[in-house]
Amino acid sequence: MKKLSIILSILLIIVVVVYIFFWKFSDKENKVHHFTSKDGVKGEYLIYPTEKSKGVLVWLHGDGAYEFNHPNSQEYLAGEDGIKQVAKEKNLTLVVPETVSNDDTWWKNGEENTDYLVELISSIPKHENLWIGSFSGGSETTTTWLLDRLPEMNVETGGAVLFGGGGSPKKEGITQSLKKNEHVKGSFPLTWIVGEEDKIKNIGDPYVAFYTSEDGEAFFASQGWDTKRYVISGFGHLLSKDGIGQYGKYLREHIKTE
Repeated sequence: MKKLSIILSILLIIVVVVYIFFWKFSDKENKVHHFTSKDGVKGEYLIYPTEKSKGVLVWLHGDGAYEFNHPNSQEYLAGEDGIKQVAKEKNLTLVVPETVSNDDTWWKNGEENTDYLVELISSIPKHENLWIGSFSGGSETTTTWLLDRLPEMNVETGGAVLFGGGGSPKKEGITQSLKKNEHVKGSFPLTWIVGEEDKIKNIGDPYVAFYTSEDGEAFFASQGWDTKRYVISGFGHLLSKDGIGQYGKYLREHIKTE
């Protein structure tokens, strides 16, 4: 009986050691990094480098920061068609920042959040070739504030793929003009992707991604940007099916790094 007790104790110790080892090292890929802006604003981000990076892909999460908090979910980042895999295929360093807003939104206090984001992006090597992927509130921040700041980051080429939103900064009263040739000299296509059924309007909230994306595409087209908008049948706001997101699939199709 005593021998059995000793064996069980040894097995328990082994199990605990193995658990601690995997808990500490198995998710090394998703290590959280920290960045502090020159004004002292502190934030966190995930980064997935490639061996021979051709540029940077920044993914801006939707409200709630699900993508940042669940990096192993196939809804966004993980899996064969996940954003991490696509960035690797395209030889782009993937950066997934969490907004510095307490409510995990990009667009609330959007100008201040973008100040932080511009500094973070500027600190990443090869960001001069910048691709932006974004969803919902992240897309709103991209079109409303971030694209206007491309010159500050010395961006030369790249593009943006905007899911579930990305409206007009003119309609939001932010700016009347945002000329492409004044912001980036190289190729920088803007692509909107929205679900055909993404037309639900919440009480007290004028935001409807289907029509907001229409407004955004029309504005940027009028400013000389290369724009396209795709409506995906069978989807609403979330572009996922059976727990598998479609975001990486469309990023793979529309990001051109050659």
